Amino acid sequence: MTENEEQLRMMIELSPDALVVQSENKIVYVNPAGAMLFGFNMTKELIGKSIWEFVGQRYQTIVEKRCRQMAEDGTQSPPIEMELFRLDGHPVDVELTAVPFTHKGKPAIQAVFHDITARKLVEDQIRQRNIELAALNAIAATVSQSLDLGKILDDSLEGVIHLDILGEGAQGMIFLLEDARDTLSLAAHLGVPVNHPCLKHPPRIGECLCGLAVKLGEPVISDDCFIDERHTRSWPTMPPHKDVSLPLKVRGNVFGAMVVRLPASKEIGENVVELLSSVADQISVAIENARLFEEVRQQSERLRTLSGRLAEAEDLERQRIARELHDQVGESLTALGINLGIIRKQLMESNQLELQQHVDDSLILVDKTTERIRDLMSELRPPMLDDHGLVSTLRWYGEQFSDRAGIDVVVSGDEPDPRLPERTEIALFRIATEALTNVAKHAAASQVTVDIEFDEDTFQLVISDDGVGFDTGRPFREDQDRGWGLLTMSERAESVGGNFRIESRTTDGGTRVISEVPR
Repeated sequence: MTENEEQLRMMIELSPDALVVQSENKIVYVNPAGAMLFGFNMTKELIGKSIWEFVGQRYQTIVEKRCRQMAEDGTQSPPIEMELFRLDGHPVDVELTAVPFTHKGKPAIQAVFHDITARKLVEDQIRQRNIELAALNAIAATVSQSLDLGKILDDSLEGVIHLDILGEGAQGMIFLLEDARDTLSLAAHLGVPVNHPCLKHPPRIGECLCGLAVKLGEPVISDDCFIDERHTRSWPTMPPHKDVSLPLKVRGNVFGAMVVRLPASKEIGENVVELLSSVADQISVAIENARLFEEVRQQSERLRTLSGRLAEAEDLERQRIARELHDQVGESLTALGINLGIIRKQLMESNQLELQQHVDDSLILVDKTTERIRDLMSELRPPMLDDHGLVSTLRWYGEQFSDRAGIDVVVSGDEPDPRLPERTEIALFRIATEALTNVAKHAAASQVTVDIEFDEDTFQLVISDDGVGFDTGRPFREDQDRGWGLLTMSERAESVGGNFRIESRTTDGGTRVISEVPR
């Protein structure tokens, strides 16, 4: 044997890949790595056997076909990934590369087997992880589409029990802690038998598997609920099954549990528990968000109700003060004017000109005071709002505003028939006066238009000015008075079931205040 041949033999013998030569369907050579791959201690134990004894059944046909093709064409077969079975029956993933070969003058095949078991395991793990991530993303997308707690719970369970990793026959329940914090209430269930005791009598904390998960704050797994002493909620016809109970918690605060019930034949591996734990965490955050949203909604509703009551109380107080001014102060001023007129007449007859001048000054003061009180009465509660309606009152107020502020006001639109409810007319009138006040204070406008439009269902009031605009997203930062005014207008519209918005341009100016209310 030459030196080169010896080096080649050593390379083959020491190769980490299995090299097998088969001729006439019998192994005639195998290197030590080959013996190890096939599960033999010595290479000679493989001599005389056939490769086909170790090739997985589903790969037999394709490997035989490629061998025939090599014999006919004399060309190398492209690599193929396949499964071999060792002497002990253990499967091994390999990559096979085969070339036609001549052994002692006879056709043969030289096959190189590269063990890819570790790589395939990693690929399977990556594939499984991708499946799990896709499942998590799908459930996350589902629960993030709504802030309605009931829908979140139902959709969550629907997504969980149909996870591919769970297979067929999965069932689920979600329990939430009641206000007393010691009893769980069944908030949602899917696929659970109607005679399940938890449907009528939910467990307490620490009771049964789900209550234990809440108490411990960690997953509780039962491989056989039929014999598990911790499973205290059994029933006569309960079939054998497995349970995975997972706590629902956010920032360490446990507020419920999700129970996934699986067939007895289902294997519960670590990957299943990890995936369900991740799903439970997502559902927990979604539930917490829904609860916070509901709290904010209820708080907002309470504030809206309170704001409406305050506005109503304010209007009643305005009405009372206006009536007081009319009935008492107004009448007193009228009587005072009459008395001063009588005194003036008497002074004229007695030729007391100096005293008459003082009386004349007093009469002028009484007239001005009466006029000012009349204006105050109109601002507090314009009588024409009751007598003639909103649109007529807005026209009157627009004229008053123009005289005071020097800004033209054009009111367009008709009075609806039938008229709006009294509370709605008052709210819209207050919105209009507040909007005009803001124009006078901040807009530097020359003209304001007040447009009234309505149909069978909706009444719209739009107040537009040609003044400087402002950043509607930062009204409080730019001007606190304006910010509170906008908030007040919005609350007034909402208090009568309407909505309020502002459109303003800081570039070319102009602001529109839009209120829409139901008729």
